[in-house]
Amino acid sequence: MKLYEVIVMNVFGTDISHFVVAKNEDNAKKMVLDYYSAHDDGIRPTVTMYDLAVSGPIEPENYADEVMLA
Repeated sequence: MKLYEVIVMNVFGTDISHFVVAKNEDNAKKMVLDYYSAHDDGIRPTVTMYDLAVSGPIEPENYADEVMLA
């Protein structure tokens, strides 16, 4: 498993980062899409695969900033 940063690009007026532990980039994207699908209220914009960017895998000891994974 590896750590990936999945970024939702400008769907909600800003970029939103999610840190995901997954086997690969595609699985990391799918986890974020599943999260937004489960919380879809029909009011907020729908997040699609095209709205996501993935950086990774991230080696935690090489990450430049302190980060809360939540």
